Amino acid sequence: MNAAARASEHAGAPAGSPAVTLLWLESTREGVAARTHLDGTRARLASAGIPIAEVITAETSVGGILGKLRRLGGLVRRARRAARAGGVLVGRWHPFFAFVAPRWLRRGGGVVLLVQGNDESGYEANPWLRRVPGIRRLMRRSLVDASAILTVNAPLRDWVLAERAAEGAPAVPIAVIPQVVSRVFFEAEPIERDGEFALFFGGLALWQGIETLLAARADAAWPAELPLVVIGDGAMADTVREAVAARGDGGIEWLGALAPAEVARYAAAALVTLCPKSASPSMAKVTTPMKILESVAAGTPVIATDIPAQAEMLRDGYGILVGVDDHVALARAVARVHADRDLRAELAAAAARARAALEVDGAASLLAMMIVDVASGRSAESR
Repeated sequence: MNAAARASEHAGAPAGSPAVTLLWLESTREGVAARTHLDGTRARLASAGIPIAEVITAETSVGGILGKLRRLGGLVRRARRAARAGGVLVGRWHPFFAFVAPRWLRRGGGVVLLVQGNDESGYEANPWLRRVPGIRRLMRRSLVDASAILTVNAPLRDWVLAERAAEGAPAVPIAVIPQVVSRVFFEAEPIERDGEFALFFGGLALWQGIETLLAARADAAWPAELPLVVIGDGAMADTVREAVAARGDGGIEWLGALAPAEVARYAAAALVTLCPKSASPSMAKVTTPMKILESVAAGTPVIATDIPAQAEMLRDGYGILVGVDDHVALARAVARVHADRDLRAELAAAAARARAALEVDGAASLLAMMIVDVASGRSAESR
Protein backbone atom coordinates (compact mmCIF):
# COMPACT_ATOMS: atom_id res chain seq x y z
CA MET A 1 0.00 0.00 0.00
CA ASN A 2 1.39 3.42 -0.90
CA ALA A 3 1.68 6.33 1.55
CA ALA A 4 -1.31 8.17 0.09
CA ALA A 5 -3.57 5.15 0.46
CA ARG A 6 -2.39 4.54 4.01
CA ALA A 7 -2.96 8.16 4.99
CA SER A 8 -6.45 8.03 3.52
CA GLU A 9 -7.37 4.90 5.46
CA HIS A 10 -6.08 6.36 8.70
CA ALA A 11 -8.01 9.60 8.22
CA GLY A 12 -10.75 10.11 10.77
CA ALA A 13 -9.72 7.20 12.98
CA PRO A 14 -10.73 7.73 16.61
CA ALA A 15 -7.96 8.08 19.16
CA GLY A 16 -6.83 4.75 20.51
CA SER A 17 -8.32 2.70 17.68
CA PRO A 18 -6.43 -0.57 17.18
CA ALA A 19 -4.36 -0.77 14.02
CA VAL A 20 -5.46 -3.58 11.76
CA THR A 21 -3.49 -5.83 9.42
CA LEU A 22 -5.51 -7.41 6.63
CA LEU A 23 -4.46 -10.84 5.37
CA TRP A 24 -5.95 -12.39 2.24
CA LEU A 25 -4.11 -15.58 1.27
CA GLU A 26 -6.22 -16.13 -1.84
CA SER A 27 -5.47 -14.23 -5.02
CA THR A 28 -7.14 -10.81 -5.03
CA ARG A 29 -6.85 -10.07 -8.73
CA GLU A 30 -9.54 -7.77 -10.05
CA GLY A 31 -12.87 -9.43 -10.68
CA VAL A 32 -12.66 -12.34 -8.22
CA ALA A 33 -14.81 -12.67 -5.10
CA ALA A 34 -11.81 -12.42 -2.76
CA ARG A 35 -10.97 -8.99 -4.22
CA THR A 36 -14.55 -7.77 -3.74
CA HIS A 37 -14.43 -9.01 -0.15
CA LEU A 38 -11.09 -7.29 0.49
CA ASP A 39 -12.22 -3.99 -1.01
CA GLY A 40 -15.46 -4.13 0.94
CA THR A 41 -13.67 -4.86 4.21
CA ARG A 42 -11.34 -1.91 3.65
CA ALA A 43 -14.33 0.32 2.91
CA ARG A 44 -16.12 -0.82 6.05
CA LEU A 45 -13.07 -0.16 8.20
CA ALA A 46 -12.64 3.28 6.64
CA SER A 47 -16.30 4.03 7.32
CA ALA A 48 -15.86 3.02 10.97
CA GLY A 49 -12.63 4.98 11.37
CA ILE A 50 -10.50 1.90 12.04
CA PRO A 51 -6.91 2.39 10.75
CA ILE A 52 -5.30 -0.20 8.50
CA ALA A 53 -1.59 -0.68 9.16
CA GLU A 54 -0.88 -3.10 6.31
CA VAL A 55 -2.63 -5.13 3.64
CA ILE A 56 -0.95 -8.48 2.93
CA THR A 57 -2.12 -10.23 -0.22
CA ALA A 58 -1.13 -11.06 -3.79
CA GLU A 59 -3.06 -10.21 -6.94
CA THR A 60 -1.67 -13.05 -9.00
CA SER A 61 -2.67 -16.70 -9.05
CA VAL A 62 -0.47 -17.85 -11.92
CA GLY A 63 1.75 -20.91 -11.71
CA GLY A 64 1.29 -24.52 -10.73
CA ILE A 65 0.92 -26.00 -7.29
CA LEU A 66 4.54 -25.33 -6.33
CA GLY A 67 4.28 -21.73 -7.47
CA LYS A 68 1.11 -21.21 -5.43
CA LEU A 69 2.70 -22.77 -2.37
CA ARG A 70 5.73 -20.48 -2.69
CA ARG A 71 3.43 -17.45 -2.98
CA LEU A 72 1.47 -18.58 0.07
CA GLY A 73 4.68 -19.12 2.01
CA GLY A 74 5.79 -15.57 1.28
CA LEU A 75 2.48 -14.12 2.45
CA VAL A 76 2.56 -16.23 5.61
CA ARG A 77 6.06 -15.01 6.46
CA ARG A 78 5.03 -11.37 5.96
CA ALA A 79 1.99 -11.81 8.17
CA ARG A 80 3.99 -13.49 10.93
CA ARG A 81 6.53 -10.66 10.90
CA ALA A 82 3.69 -8.14 11.24
CA ALA A 83 2.42 -9.63 14.54
CA ARG A 84 2.51 -7.21 17.44
CA ALA A 85 0.93 -6.61 20.83
CA GLY A 86 -2.31 -4.66 20.65
CA GLY A 87 -2.70 -5.17 16.92
CA VAL A 88 -5.55 -7.07 15.28
CA LEU A 89 -5.16 -9.41 12.34
CA VAL A 90 -8.30 -9.52 10.18
CA GLY A 91 -8.21 -12.21 7.54
CA ARG A 92 -10.24 -14.24 5.08
CA TRP A 93 -10.38 -17.88 6.13
CA HIS A 94 -7.81 -20.12 4.53
CA PRO A 95 -6.11 -23.30 5.81
CA PHE A 96 -2.69 -21.61 5.85
CA PHE A 97 -4.10 -19.03 8.25
CA ALA A 98 -3.21 -21.63 10.88
CA PHE A 99 0.48 -20.77 10.37
CA VAL A 100 -0.15 -17.11 11.22
CA ALA A 101 -2.77 -16.78 13.97
CA PRO A 102 -0.76 -18.44 16.77
CA ARG A 103 2.13 -16.00 16.28
CA TRP A 104 -0.24 -13.04 16.66
CA LEU A 105 -1.79 -14.49 19.79
CA ARG A 106 1.60 -15.24 21.40
CA ARG A 107 2.72 -11.67 20.77
CA GLY A 108 -0.36 -10.18 22.41
CA GLY A 109 -2.40 -9.44 19.30
CA GLY A 110 -5.91 -10.53 18.34
CA VAL A 111 -7.34 -12.37 15.35
CA VAL A 112 -10.69 -11.73 13.63
CA LEU A 113 -11.47 -14.38 11.03
CA LEU A 114 -13.89 -13.74 8.14
CA VAL A 115 -15.39 -17.05 6.95
CA GLN A 116 -16.90 -17.01 3.44
CA GLY A 117 -17.37 -20.75 2.88
CA ASN A 118 -16.84 -24.18 4.36
CA ASP A 119 -13.99 -26.63 3.77
CA GLU A 120 -15.65 -28.09 0.68
CA SER A 121 -15.59 -24.69 -1.03
CA GLY A 122 -11.83 -24.65 -0.58
CA TYR A 123 -11.48 -28.07 -2.17
CA GLU A 124 -13.76 -27.18 -5.07
CA ALA A 125 -11.93 -23.94 -5.82
CA ASN A 126 -8.49 -25.53 -5.37
CA PRO A 127 -8.62 -29.30 -6.02
CA TRP A 128 -4.88 -29.55 -5.35
CA LEU A 129 -5.55 -28.84 -1.67
CA ARG A 130 -6.81 -32.41 -1.23
CA ARG A 131 -3.28 -33.63 -1.94
CA VAL A 132 -1.70 -31.51 0.79
CA PRO A 133 -0.99 -33.72 3.86
CA GLY A 134 -2.85 -32.59 6.99
CA ILE A 135 -4.90 -29.95 5.16
CA ARG A 136 -8.13 -30.84 6.96
CA ARG A 137 -6.41 -30.37 10.30
CA LEU A 138 -5.03 -27.01 9.22
CA MET A 139 -8.49 -25.85 8.15
CA ARG A 140 -9.94 -26.64 11.54
CA ARG A 141 -7.01 -25.07 13.41
CA SER A 142 -7.62 -21.83 11.52
CA LEU A 143 -11.12 -21.76 12.98
CA VAL A 144 -10.06 -22.75 16.47
CA ASP A 145 -7.29 -20.17 16.87
CA ALA A 146 -9.43 -17.10 16.05
CA SER A 147 -10.30 -14.61 18.78
CA ALA A 148 -13.59 -13.80 17.00
CA ILE A 149 -15.30 -14.95 13.81
CA LEU A 150 -17.70 -13.40 11.30
CA THR A 151 -19.56 -15.53 8.76
CA VAL A 152 -21.72 -14.49 5.80
CA ASN A 153 -24.82 -16.46 6.79
CA ALA A 154 -26.38 -18.45 9.62
CA PRO A 155 -25.74 -21.97 8.20
CA LEU A 156 -22.06 -21.14 7.87
CA ARG A 157 -22.02 -19.84 11.45
CA ASP A 158 -23.52 -23.15 12.60
CA TRP A 159 -20.85 -25.05 10.67
CA VAL A 160 -18.11 -23.01 12.36
CA LEU A 161 -19.63 -23.70 15.77
CA ALA A 162 -19.70 -27.43 15.05
CA GLU A 163 -16.10 -27.46 13.85
CA ARG A 164 -14.91 -25.62 16.97
CA ALA A 165 -16.98 -27.85 19.26
CA ALA A 166 -15.35 -30.93 17.73
CA GLU A 167 -12.00 -29.56 18.91
CA GLY A 168 -13.30 -28.52 22.34
CA ALA A 169 -12.50 -24.88 21.57
CA PRO A 170 -13.61 -22.24 24.10
CA ALA A 171 -16.42 -19.82 23.28
CA VAL A 172 -15.54 -16.73 21.26
CA PRO A 173 -17.77 -14.10 19.61
CA ILE A 174 -19.23 -15.51 16.36
CA ALA A 175 -21.64 -13.39 14.36
CA VAL A 176 -23.12 -13.05 10.87
CA ILE A 177 -22.12 -10.11 8.69
CA PRO A 178 -23.55 -9.57 5.19
CA GLN A 179 -21.44 -9.91 2.07
CA VAL A 180 -20.09 -6.69 0.58
CA VAL A 181 -21.09 -5.62 -2.92
CA SER A 182 -18.85 -3.31 -4.94
CA ARG A 183 -20.10 0.24 -5.42
CA VAL A 184 -19.92 -0.18 -9.18
CA PHE A 185 -23.06 -2.34 -9.11
CA PHE A 186 -25.02 0.33 -7.27
CA GLU A 187 -23.86 3.08 -9.60
CA ALA A 188 -23.73 1.33 -12.99
CA GLU A 189 -25.20 2.94 -16.08
CA PRO A 190 -26.84 0.18 -18.17
CA ILE A 191 -24.87 -0.72 -21.24
CA GLU A 192 -26.55 0.25 -24.51
CA ARG A 193 -27.57 -2.73 -26.65
CA ASP A 194 -30.21 -3.50 -29.24
CA GLY A 195 -32.83 -5.65 -27.59
CA GLU A 196 -33.14 -7.54 -24.33
CA PHE A 197 -30.81 -10.28 -23.11
CA ALA A 198 -30.42 -12.76 -20.26
CA LEU A 199 -27.08 -12.72 -18.44
CA PHE A 200 -24.79 -15.15 -16.67
CA PHE A 201 -21.69 -13.64 -15.09
CA GLY A 202 -19.05 -15.02 -12.76
CA GLY A 203 -16.40 -17.69 -12.72
CA LEU A 204 -17.05 -20.55 -15.14
CA ALA A 205 -16.41 -23.14 -12.45
CA LEU A 206 -17.59 -26.73 -12.45
CA TRP A 207 -20.28 -26.08 -9.83
CA GLN A 208 -21.82 -23.06 -11.60
CA GLY A 209 -24.29 -25.12 -13.64
CA ILE A 210 -22.85 -24.04 -16.99
CA GLU A 211 -24.04 -27.17 -18.79
CA THR A 212 -27.57 -26.63 -17.45
CA LEU A 213 -27.39 -23.00 -18.57
CA LEU A 214 -26.37 -23.91 -22.11
CA ALA A 215 -28.96 -26.68 -22.34
CA ALA A 216 -31.65 -24.19 -21.28
CA ARG A 217 -30.62 -21.82 -24.06
CA ALA A 218 -30.99 -24.67 -26.54
CA ASP A 219 -34.41 -25.69 -25.21
CA ALA A 220 -37.53 -24.86 -27.24
CA ALA A 221 -39.05 -23.01 -24.27
CA TRP A 222 -36.32 -20.33 -24.31
CA PRO A 223 -37.49 -17.26 -26.29
CA ALA A 224 -35.78 -17.54 -29.68
CA GLU A 225 -35.16 -13.80 -29.93
CA LEU A 226 -33.56 -13.50 -26.46
CA PRO A 227 -29.76 -13.96 -26.53
CA LEU A 228 -27.80 -15.37 -23.60
CA VAL A 229 -24.78 -13.26 -22.71
CA VAL A 230 -22.04 -15.01 -20.71
CA ILE A 231 -19.34 -13.06 -18.88
CA GLY A 232 -16.49 -14.86 -17.14
CA ASP A 233 -13.72 -17.39 -17.53
CA GLY A 234 -12.65 -20.59 -15.88
CA ALA A 235 -12.74 -24.37 -16.09
CA MET A 236 -15.89 -24.48 -18.25
CA ALA A 237 -14.65 -21.91 -20.79
CA ASP A 238 -14.12 -24.50 -23.54
CA THR A 239 -17.67 -25.76 -23.05
CA VAL A 240 -19.03 -22.25 -23.53
CA ARG A 241 -16.78 -21.64 -26.53
CA GLU A 242 -18.00 -24.84 -28.18
CA ALA A 243 -21.65 -23.91 -27.58
CA VAL A 244 -21.14 -20.50 -29.19
CA ALA A 245 -19.50 -22.09 -32.22
CA ALA A 246 -22.15 -24.82 -32.52
CA ARG A 247 -25.02 -22.34 -32.65
CA GLY A 248 -23.36 -19.88 -34.99
CA ASP A 249 -26.36 -17.52 -34.82
CA GLY A 250 -25.42 -15.10 -32.06
CA GLY A 251 -27.87 -16.72 -29.66
CA ILE A 252 -25.05 -17.11 -27.14
CA GLU A 253 -22.48 -14.35 -26.70
CA TRP A 254 -19.40 -15.10 -24.62
CA LEU A 255 -17.50 -11.95 -23.64
CA GLY A 256 -14.83 -13.57 -21.49
CA ALA A 257 -13.68 -11.90 -18.29
CA LEU A 258 -14.47 -8.20 -17.95
CA ALA A 259 -13.61 -5.54 -15.38
CA PRO A 260 -16.19 -5.28 -12.54
CA ALA A 261 -17.41 -1.87 -13.71
CA GLU A 262 -18.17 -3.29 -17.16
CA VAL A 263 -19.84 -6.38 -15.68
CA ALA A 264 -22.01 -4.06 -13.60
CA ARG A 265 -23.19 -2.23 -16.73
CA TYR A 266 -24.32 -5.51 -18.26
CA ALA A 267 -26.01 -6.56 -15.01
CA ALA A 268 -27.90 -3.27 -14.88
CA ALA A 269 -29.11 -3.69 -18.47
CA ALA A 270 -30.06 -7.38 -18.38
CA LEU A 271 -33.64 -8.61 -18.46
CA VAL A 272 -32.69 -11.19 -15.84
CA THR A 273 -29.50 -12.76 -14.48
CA LEU A 274 -29.08 -16.51 -14.02
CA CYS A 275 -27.49 -18.48 -11.16
CA PRO A 276 -27.92 -22.20 -11.97
CA LYS A 277 -25.51 -23.51 -9.32
CA SER A 278 -25.33 -27.23 -8.66
CA ALA A 279 -26.00 -28.73 -5.24
CA SER A 280 -22.34 -29.46 -4.48
CA PRO A 281 -21.23 -29.91 -0.84
CA SER A 282 -20.03 -26.30 -0.60
CA MET A 283 -23.00 -24.78 -2.41
CA ALA A 284 -26.10 -26.45 -1.02
CA LYS A 285 -26.31 -24.73 2.37
CA VAL A 286 -23.53 -22.25 2.99
CA THR A 287 -22.98 -20.39 -0.28
CA THR A 288 -23.88 -16.73 -0.72
CA PRO A 289 -23.40 -16.18 -4.46
CA MET A 290 -21.97 -12.78 -5.22
CA LYS A 291 -23.71 -12.72 -8.60
CA ILE A 292 -27.10 -12.75 -6.86
CA LEU A 293 -26.16 -9.89 -4.54
CA GLU A 294 -24.58 -7.93 -7.37
CA SER A 295 -27.70 -8.38 -9.49
CA VAL A 296 -29.82 -7.06 -6.63
CA ALA A 297 -27.51 -4.07 -6.24
CA ALA A 298 -27.94 -3.39 -9.96
CA GLY A 299 -31.73 -3.67 -9.62
CA THR A 300 -32.03 -6.77 -11.83
CA PRO A 301 -34.19 -9.86 -11.09
CA VAL A 302 -32.58 -13.29 -10.67
CA ILE A 303 -33.44 -16.85 -11.64
CA ALA A 304 -31.58 -19.31 -9.40
CA THR A 305 -31.55 -23.01 -8.63
CA ASP A 306 -33.45 -24.19 -5.58
CA ILE A 307 -30.64 -25.05 -3.21
CA PRO A 308 -31.20 -24.05 0.44
CA ALA A 309 -28.78 -21.12 0.56
CA GLN A 310 -30.13 -19.54 -2.64
CA ALA A 311 -33.74 -20.19 -1.63
CA GLU A 312 -33.06 -18.31 1.60
CA MET A 313 -31.63 -15.37 -0.35
CA LEU A 314 -34.59 -15.18 -2.72
CA ARG A 315 -37.12 -15.05 0.13
CA ASP A 316 -37.03 -11.28 -0.34
CA GLY A 317 -38.94 -11.76 -3.59
CA TYR A 318 -36.45 -10.51 -6.18
CA GLY A 319 -36.13 -13.80 -8.04
CA ILE A 320 -37.53 -17.13 -9.18
CA LEU A 321 -36.32 -20.56 -8.07
CA VAL A 322 -36.05 -23.55 -10.42
CA GLY A 323 -34.97 -27.14 -9.86
CA VAL A 324 -31.30 -28.05 -9.73
CA ASP A 325 -29.94 -29.34 -13.06
CA ASP A 326 -33.37 -28.77 -14.65
CA HIS A 327 -32.65 -26.95 -17.90
CA VAL A 328 -36.27 -27.09 -19.05
CA ALA A 329 -37.48 -25.35 -15.88
CA LEU A 330 -34.74 -22.74 -16.32
CA ALA A 331 -35.76 -22.08 -19.92
CA ARG A 332 -39.43 -21.79 -18.95
CA ALA A 333 -38.62 -19.36 -16.13
CA VAL A 334 -36.67 -17.17 -18.55
CA ALA A 335 -39.61 -17.24 -20.95
CA ARG A 336 -41.99 -16.29 -18.15
CA VAL A 337 -39.93 -13.26 -17.13
CA HIS A 338 -39.52 -12.30 -20.78
CA ALA A 339 -43.27 -12.39 -21.46
CA ASP A 340 -44.66 -10.90 -18.25
CA ARG A 341 -43.90 -7.20 -17.79
CA ASP A 342 -45.84 -7.03 -14.53
CA LEU A 343 -43.76 -9.86 -13.10
CA ARG A 344 -40.54 -8.13 -14.15
CA ALA A 345 -41.66 -4.93 -12.46
CA GLU A 346 -42.56 -6.82 -9.28
CA LEU A 347 -39.19 -8.59 -9.14
CA ALA A 348 -37.26 -5.39 -9.89
CA ALA A 349 -39.14 -3.54 -7.13
CA ALA A 350 -38.21 -6.28 -4.66
CA ALA A 351 -34.56 -6.00 -5.72
CA ALA A 352 -34.67 -2.25 -5.14
CA ARG A 353 -35.99 -2.82 -1.61
CA ALA A 354 -33.34 -5.44 -0.81
CA ARG A 355 -30.34 -3.52 -2.15
CA ALA A 356 -30.11 -1.13 0.83
CA ALA A 357 -28.91 -3.95 3.10
CA LEU A 358 -25.93 -4.51 0.81
CA GLU A 359 -24.44 -1.05 1.29
CA VAL A 360 -20.93 -1.02 2.75
CA ASP A 361 -21.86 1.09 5.78
CA GLY A 362 -24.63 -1.27 6.82
CA ALA A 363 -22.37 -3.68 8.73
CA ALA A 364 -19.35 -1.47 9.36
CA SER A 365 -20.26 -0.98 13.01
CA LEU A 366 -20.42 -4.75 13.67
CA LEU A 367 -16.97 -5.32 12.19
CA ALA A 368 -15.55 -2.35 14.09
CA MET A 369 -17.08 -3.47 17.38
CA MET A 370 -15.61 -6.93 17.03
CA ILE A 371 -12.14 -5.55 16.26
CA VAL A 372 -12.25 -3.18 19.23
CA ASP A 373 -13.46 -5.96 21.54
CA VAL A 374 -10.68 -8.29 20.39
CA ALA A 375 -8.05 -5.57 20.82
CA SER A 376 -9.24 -4.82 24.35
CA GLY A 377 -9.24 -8.50 25.30
CA ARG A 378 -12.92 -8.75 26.11
CA SER A 379 -14.28 -12.25 26.42
CA ALA A 380 -17.33 -13.65 24.69
CA GLU A 381 -19.24 -13.49 28.00
CA SER A 382 -18.61 -9.74 28.38
CA ARG A 383 -20.37 -8.84 25.13
